[in-house]
Formats: sequence, structure tokens, C-alpha cells
Amino acid sequence: MEQIDHELRRQCRRALSYHLRESPREILTRLAIHPLAENVADYFGKGTALHQLERRTADLLGKEEAQYFHKGIIAQQCLLRSVSESSTSPAIALAPMSHIDFEEGNALEAVHGLRVVRLGRNSPFRVKDLSAVGDKLAAVVIELPLRRAGYLMPSWDELGEISKWCRHQGIHLHIDGARIWEAAAGYGREPREVASLGDSVYVSYYKGLGGLAGCALAGSSDLIRMVQPWRTRLGGIMSTAYPYVLSALDGIDRHLPRIEEYVHRARALASRISGICVVNPPIPHTNAFQVLLKGTPAELVERHRSFASSDSVWLFNSFTETQLPQITMAEIVIGSAADLYTDDEACEWLNSFVK
Repeated sequence: MEQIDHELRRQCRRALSYHLRESPREILTRLAIHPLAENVADYFGKGTALHQLERRTADLLGKEEAQYFHKGIIAQQCLLRSVSESSTSPAIALAPMSHIDFEEGNALEAVHGLRVVRLGRNSPFRVKDLSAVGDKLAAVVIELPLRRAGYLMPSWDELGEISKWCRHQGIHLHIDGARIWEAAAGYGREPREVASLGDSVYVSYYKGLGGLAGCALAGSSDLIRMVQPWRTRLGGIMSTAYPYVLSALDGIDRHLPRIEEYVHRARALASRISGICVVNPPIPHTNAFQVLLKGTPAELVERHRSFASSDSVWLFNSFTETQLPQITMAEIVIGSAADLYTDDEACEWLNSFVK
């Protein structure tokens, strides 16, 4: 999004995706009255609110400990580098559509000298893909859901088989669960049930939970201790993180109880708009899905700006080209913004936009 798009979105009265928009003043005002805002601010990783967030996250995921990080890129690099050193293997298996491989500038290879084994292509990999790998693996990373592929997830049974295979082989299974709260609701499970299948879990506080920023790694106490040297080396400790910490705790209270509702709403909306545009997947696995639209990204950006200006509705954050000519992909992610519209209204907006 360019600056003009940010300004247009700010002016829109309603939005199709994500959570209700708030100004910095509104956010900071709400955080200022949070009960833990009375505590002394955390300092270099130590503080009452920070420790409560870590404890609460660990409990939600059924893990011994959780470690706060301000950036997911740093958190997962620390984890995978540490696991690789422990196993004496540089090989990490993951999906090429995963965030780690798709959007981090090949950091695992360029920074850490790890070797990425890419499995699958446009959908989550399966046990048979892992079984075909001849190299010794240090870790297997599974992104739940696989956002770039349409927020797809393996079936619950397949996920369990992957977990069993990794444990039988003595290979660390890491769940890239930036959206694990949404993934769990999609499976109809508690977050701790999903997390129990992995040796470690990464979770985000600013996606489905709507926090300002930040994330955590969760796992055994030994694992959390193991990542500490790389946390220091990669600058994973902030002098203070209290605005992010308070917003994460606030997000757990405000949005976590509603995640299942967001998933059901996404599935209902996807069914309604399937006659207007192509929906991928037809039945969303979580609270988010892709739509395929006719036109190039450049054409749709201009059309979208006109629509936002005339209708005061923000539909999509971005448009991505596909392998099909004149077909572009956009995303719909259901959050609290959906409180301000009905599915009938959403269908009217999309009908008007695609004409």
C-alpha cells in the first residue's frame, strides 16, 4: 500500500477485513487504563506485565515457557539456528509458500548457513513428502495456516501423522503459528491441542489478536534457554516493550474469545460470494481466504481507490498477480471490522467492485 492508500483507508467508514480501525490516540488511551499499566515498565526483558504475558501464552499453548520477542523473523531464526546446532544438521524442511521462505530474504541461508529443504508447492506438505527426503533434518517447520497458499491447513489427521513421524525420527517439529489461534478454531480445537503436536510454537500478537506488535516462542524450559544466546546475537531484546505487551494482553482478552466467531463468519461469507468471484479455498480453513478477480493488479488498484473514495468502504489491502493472465488474487480476513456490515452488504460491495 502506498501513502495514498493509507489515507484512503483512514477516511473509509467501513472495511471488509481485519479489525476495527483505531487512531493511535484511541489505542493508547485504552492501554493507559489497562490494570497492568500501573506497574513499572519492563526493562530488558524483565517486568510484571511482560512476565504475565509470557506465562499466559505458555498456559494457553500448554507449554512450559514462552519467550517474548518483538519480531517474528528474529524469534524463528533464533529457534531454527539453535535447533540446527543442537542436532548438527543444517537442513530445515518447510513449505516454499511459507512466510519464512517467501518473505525473509533467504535469511536462514544467507545469515545462518542453513540449508532449506522445500516440500510441496501450492498446498501444505504431507508425511509422504517428508518420507521422501533423504537428508538428515534438524527441524520440520509447518505454517498453520499456510497464508500464501490461501490460508490452507493439512487435515487434523494429517497434522497428527506429521507430528508422529517427526517424533519417531527424532526431528524437531516447529509450528509457525503466527495465526495459531485462528488455526485452532478452524480445526475446532483448543490452541493447546494444536500446540501439543509440535516441540515448539511461534505465535503472533498483532494478527488475529490485534496487538501493536510482538510475538513469542513457546516450548520446554530447556528449549527456551537454548535460544537465549541467539536472541542476544540477533538483537531480540528491547530496552522496554510495555506498549506492545499491554496491547497483546488486551488482544487476548478482546479477540481470542471471538476467533471461532470470525472463522464461522468467514465460511458464511465465502459461501455467499462464491457466485461473484472465485473463492480459494471454497470452504475457508480459518477466518481468511483468497478471492480471484478479473484484471491486472495495477488496474484493480486504481479501481479500488475509486471505489473507496466513492463508497467509503475499504475492501482489500493488496492485489497479487497469479499465473493466470488477467486474474489477480486478493485476500479477505474476517475480524471485528465485520461487526459493521452484513453479509448482504458485503455481497453488494463486491458485486459493485467486480462489474
